[in-house]
Amino acid sequence: MLTTPDGYVIEYSLYGPPDGPPVLFHAGTPGTRQLSPRMINLIDESGVRILLPDRPGYGGSQRRPGRTIGDVAADAALLADAQGWDRFATFGISGGGPHALACAALLPDRVIRCASVVSPAPYDADGLDWYDGMSPGNVEEFSRAVEGEAAYRPLVERLSREAVAAVAQGEPPIPPGYELPESDLAKMRERLGEAGHADRVRASFGAVDGWVDDCIAMTRPWGFSVPDITVPVTVWYGPDDVLCPRGHSEWLIAHVPGAERRELAGGHFLPDPTIRDLLGWLAAR
Repeated sequence: MLTTPDGYVIEYSLYGPPDGPPVLFHAGTPGTRQLSPRMINLIDESGVRILLPDRPGYGGSQRRPGRTIGDVAADAALLADAQGWDRFATFGISGGGPHALACAALLPDRVIRCASVVSPAPYDADGLDWYDGMSPGNVEEFSRAVEGEAAYRPLVERLSREAVAAVAQGEPPIPPGYELPESDLAKMRERLGEAGHADRVRASFGAVDGWVDDCIAMTRPWGFSVPDITVPVTVWYGPDDVLCPRGHSEWLIAHVPGAERRELAGGHFLPDPTIRDLLGWLAAR
């Protein structure tokens, strides 16, 4: 646990060997600092040291209504300082992607490299049809988020209840209205059998405050300019992704200076070999 100078509490977890290359991980939306045994094993095998915080409104991290994506950089610096990290790599998956990019943009003297993984582009991205190729469920969510918390929160509360109930009944937490490709559905079914899966769903999908604030922040100005990023960046995407469609990644590749393309097989959820490749890239110096 860390308390910021302005009195906010941030909960975080550490994974991997203490002497491994330091990496700050930004979880997806909704997300949790609790990782599955499978993911922990992959991290241990990679040899990296992962710090994974709960963003404000998740777990034990206090909510900060009105937070921007860019606000994460100050927290990242404090978390790194607490570990004695001068420099570190960072990555974010899905809704965590913009937060990793924020660290790359706003902490250029500390971030060694950054991976944006199945991440959305800025909502006001010039020349991007933000909703093109996006699932009906996600279109509804972000359309409500644009209207503000009063319009969006009731939807998230319902989705939260449904997700927790679905997993309790042995079903994936993301409902059919999101029209995920079969590759993503198969990976979600695999996770149902993992130890502690229901607890992780309750910690992530049950954290309505964090979920609401994440998506509202994604539809507001991010607090930094993507083209200003100067550190090495890789952009990882699945061509069949309907949660963060390929057009978002193509925009990021075109606008992050020097960004390298990493195309995955399938959609939004990463297979183990891709996670190994990702962790290996983050550990490289």
